[in-house]
Amino acid sequence: MDNNKKTVHMICNAHIDPIWQWDWPEGVSATLSTFYSAVKLAEEFDYIFCHNEVTVYKYVEEYAPGLFAKIKELVKAGKWHIMGGWYLQPDCNMPSGESFVRQIREGQRYFKEKFGVCPTTAINLDPFGHSVGLVQIIKKCGQDSYMFMRPFTYELALPSEQFIWRGLDGSEIKATRVCGYGSGLGRSAKVIRDRANIQSFDVCAAMWGVGNHGGGPSRKDLSDIKEQLLTDEKTTFVHSTPENFFASINPREVVDSSLHISMPGCYTSMYRVKKLHAQLETEISMAEKMASVAYMTGLLDKYPEGELQSAVEDLLNAEFHDVLPGSSVQCGEDAGIRFLNHGMLEAERVKIKSYFALSSLQKPAKEGEYPIVIFNPHPYELCDNVECEFVLADQNWSEKVQSHITVKDEDGNTVPYQVIKEESNLNLDWRKRIIFEAYLKPMRLSRYSVYVDYSEKQSEEKPSSFVFDNGRKYVEIDKTTGILTSYKINGVEYLKDGFGLCSLDDNADPWGMGREQLKRMGTNERMFSPSLNPNGAFKGMKNVQIIEDGSIYLGIEAFFECDNSRARILYKIYKNNDDIDIDVTLYMGDIDKIIKLKLPLAESGALIGQVPFGTETLFTDGRENVAGRFVAVDYGDSCIALLNKGVYGSHFEDNCLYMSLVRGVTYCAHPIGERQLIPYDRFTKKIDQGENNYSFRLTVTDRSRLERKALEFNEKPYALNIFPIPCETANAKDLDISIGENIISMNTVKKAYGKDAVIFRLLNNTPDNQKSFIKVNGQYLSLDFGKYEVKTVVYEGNTLTESYELLI
Repeated sequence: MDNNKKTVHMICNAHIDPIWQWDWPEGVSATLSTFYSAVKLAEEFDYIFCHNEVTVYKYVEEYAPGLFAKIKELVKAGKWHIMGGWYLQPDCNMPSGESFVRQIREGQRYFKEKFGVCPTTAINLDPFGHSVGLVQIIKKCGQDSYMFMRPFTYELALPSEQFIWRGLDGSEIKATRVCGYGSGLGRSAKVIRDRANIQSFDVCAAMWGVGNHGGGPSRKDLSDIKEQLLTDEKTTFVHSTPENFFASINPREVVDSSLHISMPGCYTSMYRVKKLHAQLETEISMAEKMASVAYMTGLLDKYPEGELQSAVEDLLNAEFHDVLPGSSVQCGEDAGIRFLNHGMLEAERVKIKSYFALSSLQKPAKEGEYPIVIFNPHPYELCDNVECEFVLADQNWSEKVQSHITVKDEDGNTVPYQVIKEESNLNLDWRKRIIFEAYLKPMRLSRYSVYVDYSEKQSEEKPSSFVFDNGRKYVEIDKTTGILTSYKINGVEYLKDGFGLCSLDDNADPWGMGREQLKRMGTNERMFSPSLNPNGAFKGMKNVQIIEDGSIYLGIEAFFECDNSRARILYKIYKNNDDIDIDVTLYMGDIDKIIKLKLPLAESGALIGQVPFGTETLFTDGRENVAGRFVAVDYGDSCIALLNKGVYGSHFEDNCLYMSLVRGVTYCAHPIGERQLIPYDRFTKKIDQGENNYSFRLTVTDRSRLERKALEFNEKPYALNIFPIPCETANAKDLDISIGENIISMNTVKKAYGKDAVIFRLLNNTPDNQKSFIKVNGQYLSLDFGKYEVKTVVYEGNTLTESYELLI
């Protein structure tokens, strides 16, 4: 190779979206035909075909095993390159850190088993932006480089298209932005030359191949490349791979932030998929923790690896970059929901099986006792408000007497509780729902007992105060409008001008591709107004009403409307902590609108949000942000945070935080130049119309506690009224798991793949170094965490060791 000539690494690929404008069976067809063509052309031309994504290789393995065998031969011969190495190209903003580890782990495991290779370059060309949290994950999963395409140059200016990408923890990988991944049929030679010419580097990459619905190389393309490029005397063109390209470059420029923003409408579109995705992440984590504890105590003979693997693959498939972001047609949304619901069922079955296995050591119920057995998924003692339903031993049909409840802990002490509305609507003293304050042991079961007696029915005085004040916490709801107007902790006011919903003008494009949308999602803000005469689903309600009041919380609901949309906000003002839970039921009835939850703040501060295994400073100039389970304003000594269960988009301006709830957009309405966006001579299907439900928690906390607070809000203790059936289990062992300090979080507990060991994933989600420890069954391991560092600890043979890899 002439060192004085520019070298262009030609990377042949076929961008195949398994689901997008088509359902997955058509994606199978495109995959099979593309791979067959690539194999046949390999017999005629000396080139390298590159392709990633486990999910499409599985199609070939199952539906065309002969073709799969030929691909394996080409991989061995170096003419077919497994690139990327991930399960698929997921959305690269919204999945959790553990989800990204799963994407890489399942990908690497498959490709190692089937082809004997482990790609070292991660490839995510099409996702709509890339979180800086990926860097540490990629590095600790054994990969050293990253290739992407979006954001485009007009969306994000970079100091160089070849750069060092530095993570929050200081990890570094090489990265490059390619100027396209496909080329038109028969035009590849020109496209490759044009892409090489616009790059000033001595060594550059040019991707080519027909996509998006498959195609890859064609005979004409390969002939033209051979005749026009491989014979070029001024430039060296070589058939290559991403790994070979990165091995030949040494970038100097550094980028130490997320690669944002690109198509910010995707942070909100297709909310139902996003919510289910967040729920499945949580359900898998809960199932793994409970199964691991049951397995380690000997109460499960076999760890349910197959069932959990099935749920994980459902999660990974739903994270595809045209499903989770909401940019597919309706059948793509349907496929995503099927994956997620199936995964939920698999994970729930594991959770329940593990729970009952653990409960088998509980003593039988005493006479008159309704046992409530609670699993705490966190490795520290937790004081939480636990909700649980149970059914009375007999139905009370009397009009003169009513049931009364007492709740006691394991030492027989009476604990604060409150009877609240049960899920059922039978007007009968039979089914009960309670919420009570519980102190829960780390990662094990705790037991509380309910006792019921009956007495003469008393008339109840209706609560009337819309103010809560216990000396530390002051909350006020306007009794006329239903707006949260004040939230004070220790005399400090955190709100200004109230808290409510607003509607903004939007368009039909689910991606949000407009250049103005890069600056702000939505214009012409209008606040929802109080619904003075609620109708429809809210018929018969007062516009503001107190619905619960007891020892644990004050519950107030209010009703609002704007145009054709209606909303109910339920405030749960807890009396034993600083939190306010805010549940929103929104009936979306408008198109080309975006609905946001607006939180005006009394003081300005730094805006931060959760990213995979980290926290990042967010935009405060109106641009749309994407974050995980919390967004917070940091005042230095404290933060006001809004925790959530699956809302990713937000923006901040004029000292107001706007959480993006739903967009009334059209399925797959992709802008094409200046052409009309959607037809108006017929109806086109709209996304997320009708009922959508959201859960938030407003809280004030130290920044160092944000990760734990968000985890506690999402992974709540699992409580069930059961009557234990004792089981003689000779092999049952006691189990003690705990971690130190109140900063480090334990995000994952699961059995290691392929060996009798359990792994613990611990995270320091702060910008400071931290010291901590983990204890398991008397074994102690001290841990030193760097800023934003995630660590893996392996428990094997009653020994704790720290691993410097994530793929275990």
